[in-house]
Amino acid sequence: MATPNPPLAPVGTVGIDLSSDFNALYLGITLAVGLTGITVVQAWTYVNDNKDPLLLRAFVAILLLADIGTTFLDVQVMHFCLITNFGNLAPLAVTTKAGLAEFILTVIVVYLVQIFFVTRIYLLQKERWWISVAISFQLLFATGALGTGIVALADLVKHPTVQILATTENKIMFGITGSFSAVADVMITASLTVLLSSAKSGVKRTNTVLQKLIVFIVSRGLMVSVTQVLFLIVYLIRPDKLWWVPLHFISSKLYVITMVAMLNERSQLRSQRGGIHTTSGYLNESVSMGRNPSRMVVQTTIELNRYPNGDHDLAIVEGNSPQKMERF
Repeated sequence: MATPNPPLAPVGTVGIDLSSDFNALYLGITLAVGLTGITVVQAWTYVNDNKDPLLLRAFVAILLLADIGTTFLDVQVMHFCLITNFGNLAPLAVTTKAGLAEFILTVIVVYLVQIFFVTRIYLLQKERWWISVAISFQLLFATGALGTGIVALADLVKHPTVQILATTENKIMFGITGSFSAVADVMITASLTVLLSSAKSGVKRTNTVLQKLIVFIVSRGLMVSVTQVLFLIVYLIRPDKLWWVPLHFISSKLYVITMVAMLNERSQLRSQRGGIHTTSGYLNESVSMGRNPSRMVVQTTIELNRYPNGDHDLAIVEGNSPQKMERF
């Protein structure tokens, strides 16, 4: 008995080229899934190599789960468009619930990572007046980016269409979100760089550790800031073409990966100090005063302290006044 031929697909669904609509979405999801793999590797390294306080470990766990959640939602968007509604072009014009959830989750992840670095700045040199000013502006811009992102999301919930992304109001909201976030990252990077640079002394090993931290922080700041700026530019030029989507999809991953990588880097930096519990270096400085110069010796001690619970800090001591760079 002959096997019946399978039914033919409707003529209207044959030969439809969706590349112009889905190239950006496909590229974004591919990059997001790849970066999620890097996130998992960094998380595995963190779990095995670090013994941070419970609060910090819980914070890292929340970020990792949120970042993996954004990837899951990204895949759901593609599934909704190409599987659930296969052959139906109408869903291409709407913003899905998964897409909206991914957007707000990404904004929250970015905000939390920025707050983490702001707290590092506070712990480094909280007694300096300009640090308080810098932190205030950093919090202002970071919170402003979060707030405008929520406002933009609310408008998308009321009008869940792709066309709404091209309106002037949404361009302004997304523009403020991206620009505020980029400014906050630049300020955070600048503050950390200045503080770590000012901590350098005549001790070569300590300077080497600080220099590596500075290079990492500057590289991280450039990466996330450039991503935010590119997202802003591409979105403002053609919001309806979705070529900004890949930059949006990878943004939360870059924030989480660079933060966890910095935490993992501490183990290598400690090993370069020779595994010593406390390492001290001394720098003698001469000060000339008046017409009859007298010699005054100022002792600067640089210590890397490690504690039984896994915490560690970098202390710079001039006389009896320590300045601690905590948990770097």
